[in-house]
Amino acid sequence: MRFLETLFRHKLVAILPILLCLLVAAGYQVAQPKSYTSTGSLYIDATVPGNSPINTANQYVDPSTLQESAIQELLTTRSFAIAVGDKGPLAAYLASHPRASSTGLAAVPLLSNLFSSSKGSVDDQVANNLPSMVTLVTAGPQVVNITVAAPSPSVAAGTAQAVIDEYTSQTTAALTSTDQVAVQYYDQQLSQAEATLQQAQQQLTAYLAAHPTVPSTGVGNATATELSQAVTLDTSSYQNVLSEYQSAELSLANVASQTGFQVLDAPTASASPVSSSKKLLGTGLAGLVVGLLVSVLLITGLTATDRTSRRAEDIRRALGLEVAATIGRFPPSAAGTLRGNQL
Repeated sequence: MRFLETLFRHKLVAILPILLCLLVAAGYQVAQPKSYTSTGSLYIDATVPGNSPINTANQYVDPSTLQESAIQELLTTRSFAIAVGDKGPLAAYLASHPRASSTGLAAVPLLSNLFSSSKGSVDDQVANNLPSMVTLVTAGPQVVNITVAAPSPSVAAGTAQAVIDEYTSQTTAALTSTDQVAVQYYDQQLSQAEATLQQAQQQLTAYLAAHPTVPSTGVGNATATELSQAVTLDTSSYQNVLSEYQSAELSLANVASQTGFQVLDAPTASASPVSSSKKLLGTGLAGLVVGLLVSVLLITGLTATDRTSRRAEDIRRALGLEVAATIGRFPPSAAGTLRGNQL
């Protein structure tokens, strides 16, 4: 009861915090920079080794999820982020617009110096901001959408394309390195197999030359037969290694087509900024809640510190005295007329 009485006596104290918090919330949201998005799509080829679905007793992971995880891991690395910034327009834009990456409280003019995240080199800003600018979404078992939010349409589209290009470049580099190792390995194995085959052929030729009566097939002679079989085995081994070597060379030559994905939709610049209606509504609700809490605390504080006695029970509690009579409130139209209860 006393809380409500205090509320009605101090309406301005109750309303003012709510209005102020709503104004602050609206100003905060208006101060946020406009954001533009651009989306590119990758189609994942499930037939390429490494992209096949993982199906275990407890979990199924489709190819798009595997690629999404790989891109997400790279986005957290400084080298990948800096390469994307340099390959696209992001680094140059941040260099010419020092406050472009400021969001939240840092976007408020009077608070920008205290909360700014644009301190440090351009590379630092790119490495810090890129992971939060990129959103990865699987649109199906074989499609990954890469969306970039940036302060301008061209930066959004250019950065999205740079992410795709750099991921393609690093994937190609990794495959190239693997294929080069395979080529080097099989080249050594091929040299050894060729030397072994030549040695076996020389031994068989020398034995047949020393024993002219022995047929070239070695039939009827145990030693010649053994040497002939060795040549046959070494020839088969050489052919197998040669096949692996040629396959590794072919894979190295076609490494660009072995990335396991291709660009389905290239990123394009959008002239319309992202709608801030939902953010404005959410910020407004947050301001309203904070304002209500402040009002309740203020009214509660005023109620607790109010020592005014307005009822008979207040007199009894404060002074320990009995009230002899109460006089009601006199309206202006009935001045001079006694209203109330007399004891």
